[in-house]
Formats: sequence, C-alpha cells, structure tokens
Amino acid sequence: MAESTRRPAPGGRPWRWPVAAGVVAAALALGLGPLLLRGPQFVERVSVVNPSPYDIHVEVTGQDRGGWLSVTTADHGATGVGREVVDQGPVWIFRFLAQGRDGGELRISRRDLAQAGWSFEVPAAAIDRIRDAGAPPTP
Repeated sequence: MAESTRRPAPGGRPWRWPVAAGVVAAALALGLGPLLLRGPQFVERVSVVNPSPYDIHVEVTGQDRGGWLSVTTADHGATGVGREVVDQGPVWIFRFLAQGRDGGELRISRRDLAQAGWSFEVPAAAIDRIRDAGAPPTP
C-alpha cells in the first residue's frame, strides 16, 4: 500500500487570510460606512431682513469659497427666508445682488449667525453700493 505524502500549504491554512480580511473589511464598512456616506448638514432657515427699496438676491459660500448657493430673494422692505440652507461651516460669506448690480459681501461667523437666531439685515453698505451702481428702486 502506498503512503500518502500530503504536506500542509506554505504559511499555514490558505483559507484563514481571505476570511480574516473579509471580517476586517465588513467591520470597517459597518463602522465607517455611515460616516463616509453622510451628506452635508443643513440649517433649517436663514432670514434676511431687507430694509432697502430693492429686491435683493442673497447667495452664500463658505470660507473656502467652494461655490455660491442661493439662499433667498428678499423683496424690498421685507424679509426673505431661505430654508434648508447648507451649513457653510465656521465662516459664512453672503453676497448681495440686485438688478444686475453687485452689492458686495458680508462675512459672519457661524457662531454669531446662530446667536442672532439665523437672521441678519442686509448691510447699509450693500444697499449703498447697489444704489451707487445706478440701480433704480424695484417697482
């Protein structure tokens, strides 16, 4: 009778490495998956008080100026409300536009904006800049 010459595979049992790697990958996916797939945070509402005679379009970007997002158009003499505004992080930069005229920017910290109840007034300097650029009052 011939004797079997079976020898173990080099490095031990070959199935252990793929199984261990699979277990580690699954644990990482379950633990980190929700963090990696989480979308941006939102602020429920941002109110813009507009005491000017112009309808003013308001946009926002963050400190990195990664792109401008529309917040609201505040009608003249009224308050515009942006809903579900993407959180811009520690610094929010708003810009004001009316009738094709640039009203400039307002830089405000997230902390100050939150303390103000997520509400602010269009700065007088923005209104002056729009007027000085030749914009007639909105009818």
